[in-house]
Amino acid sequence: MTMEVRARAPGKIILAGEHAVVHGSAAVAASIGLYTSVTLRFHSPSDNDDNTLTLHLMDVGLNFSWPIGRIKEVLPDSTNTIASSPTTCSPETIKLIATLVEEHEIPETKIGIASGVIAFLWLYTSIHGNKAATVSVSSELPLGSGLGSSAAFCVSLCGAFLGLSDSVKVDFGQHGWAAFGEKEQQLVNKWAFEGEKIIHGKPSGIDNTVSTFGMSDNYHFALVFFIFFQQYPKIKPKSIL
Repeated sequence: MTMEVRARAPGKIILAGEHAVVHGSAAVAASIGLYTSVTLRFHSPSDNDDNTLTLHLMDVGLNFSWPIGRIKEVLPDSTNTIASSPTTCSPETIKLIATLVEEHEIPETKIGIASGVIAFLWLYTSIHGNKAATVSVSSELPLGSGLGSSAAFCVSLCGAFLGLSDSVKVDFGQHGWAAFGEKEQQLVNKWAFEGEKIIHGKPSGIDNTVSTFGMSDNYHFALVFFIFFQQYPKIKPKSIL
């Protein structure tokens, strides 16, 4: 059996206070029924010693792959991070990770994707270190539309990564989608905020919070959980609706 997990996170809409929230004021926001989905699969011995970390961005047609040895070379301290304690990526580390991204050719029209790939590499190596894996991302959210596509990207990444970590408890014995508890949701949200900081610099945190908790009321109150998981065999996977 191959270990796989899928997480999905919704986009958001800010009804009031979009600019004020950046300065610490309250805002009214809600999650929307458009999602970003992430599938994470750890490589097994049957994968012919595929010792790489691979990222497939399905909607933009971009694929990235790094030998684990190369990641270790650029980020020798990547195994020192504790998944249960989110940390901020330093400017120096962002520059190092950028060298990994620059090893792949990104079309000029899609160069904005680069910061998201940097966030991916930071979040993955911080949570799973140098473990070989394949990550696939698809989204119903249009990029740059103000609907929280980057936050949904970060939240779904963190949901999948933490779902197969030792830092959270997920009941894989049940069938269908399963939700994180509040404590686990908080951890997802904190890591996703670190990813948003890489992409946007100084985000307010409202986008990733709404995407994590599915809020439909004031910024300070969580109402609905939207992160889901499923594990299934490699040979005969279940369909997930």
